[in-house]
Amino acid sequence: MSATSRRTSGLVAAVAVLLLASCAEGGSGAPTAAPSASVTPSATESATPAPTASETGASEPDAPIPFPADVAVDEQPSSDDAALTLTDVTTGQHEGYDRVVFHLGGTGTPGWIVRYVDTATDDPADTVLDIDGDGTLSVILLGFQLPTTTGITEWGGPNPIRTPDYEELREVNVRGQFEGQELAYLGLDSTGEPFRVFALTDPTRVVVDVQDVDDDD
Repeated sequence: MSATSRRTSGLVAAVAVLLLASCAEGGSGAPTAAPSASVTPSATESATPAPTASETGASEPDAPIPFPADVAVDEQPSSDDAALTLTDVTTGQHEGYDRVVFHLGGTGTPGWIVRYVDTATDDPADTVLDIDGDGTLSVILLGFQLPTTTGITEWGGPNPIRTPDYEELREVNVRGQFEGQELAYLGLDSTGEPFRVFALTDPTRVVVDVQDVDDDD
């Protein structure tokens, strides 16, 4: 072999060695991909579940609804613009208490004075009334005007309303209006039963609830 041939052969071999070294360092020679972004949890995976009714303390629909009640005088003033007329009286039985609802028409917010009395008198005449039961609640509703002023037809009975089958309530006796007040008496089976009074709107009502806590029945 000539010197030229030997030089050519050696050059080819050197190039081959260089190519092998390059493959060993760079792998396939393809460009390396950029690192992928980290995957974050989806909104449904990271969100906290909404609390249930029992967790938030909400009352179950069928659970009993206790309420604060006592035997103290319950007083609430009427609004200055009150001009109300009694339009209906209804009663109802509930677990643990009896209810009387005075339905009102007119304007303004009603007030009341509700308390136990020893004797029911037909104010302003002072005539003593015979109210069914051993206990009597006096209910004075405030903020009333004559029907000729309010333009609303006044409730006309039947009166008294007797409820002998109720646990506590025996009678509702409405005596009528005098000097901006509507007077009624609730005859109860026993005296000293806790009661509460509150107003409702749309339509306007005053509610009296009497609890049945007497163990002597």
